[in-house]
Amino acid sequence: MIPTQKTKRVLFWLGLSLPMVALIAMTWLVHQTGGQFNTSFNWVLRNYKMLDMLEQVQSHIVDAEANQRGFLLTGREEYIEPYHAAMTSVNDDLAQLKKFTANDPAQQANLAALERLVADELVFDPATAFSSGQFSTNASVVTVTARGKSKIESLRRVLFTAREEQEQALSRHQQAAETDVVSTQIMSLVLIVAVAVALVFVVVILLRLEKLQQFVTVCAWTGQVRYQGQWLRLDEFLKHQFGISVSHSLSKEAAEKMMKEIEELNRPGSGTGFPPRPPV
Repeated sequence: MIPTQKTKRVLFWLGLSLPMVALIAMTWLVHQTGGQFNTSFNWVLRNYKMLDMLEQVQSHIVDAEANQRGFLLTGREEYIEPYHAAMTSVNDDLAQLKKFTANDPAQQANLAALERLVADELVFDPATAFSSGQFSTNASVVTVTARGKSKIESLRRVLFTAREEQEQALSRHQQAAETDVVSTQIMSLVLIVAVAVALVFVVVILLRLEKLQQFVTVCAWTGQVRYQGQWLRLDEFLKHQFGISVSHSLSKEAAEKMMKEIEELNRPGSGTGFPPRPPV
């Protein structure tokens, strides 16, 4: 089916508008992709920072417990200052972690449990640790050592839970990011195809317009059209050039002229018409 002039105009403007719409959509997609990439990048950095802070607080807890145990086993004052420094670091780490995870209820619960364990197991007053100010000879070294190991294991379990939850959250976010990347690639492919189709429309319409704008040589005597070295009737030219089928009819002026000529021929006495019909 040969498209009409109106259809051609619609296709032409559609071909022009599709690339513009696709360009706007691709600009929006690039903007969204850039925003998602920055968000994902910042989120990943935040997660790794959280994991690093958990490792750091665990290291400080181990230092505090080691110096606490050293003082309880020996009673030597040289363990007090490192103990206080480690406990200060532990408290600072916990404060930073609580601030860092303010929007994460699960991690807030883990940190609250860790704070309770630190207060119950690591906080003590060296001045009142021994009633006589000396290391108690009745205290068992094995008992103190076992108690220290039990403290560390309890604290490590809480830290392990917090670290595991953070790693799971990181894994979920990475999967979501991968899904977003696939969706973005599909949308980009669709937009590229849309632009390609639109450009094909534009090229076809422009070629049609170029054909229409070419000069056509018409015979002034016969009305035939010159086409590729041959003289064709107008209907043949339209068929070859544009695929247009032509039907024949009479215009109103031609029909009136023909009727007048027939009347002139049939008028009595004209000498050229048909003989009058005999009376019935």
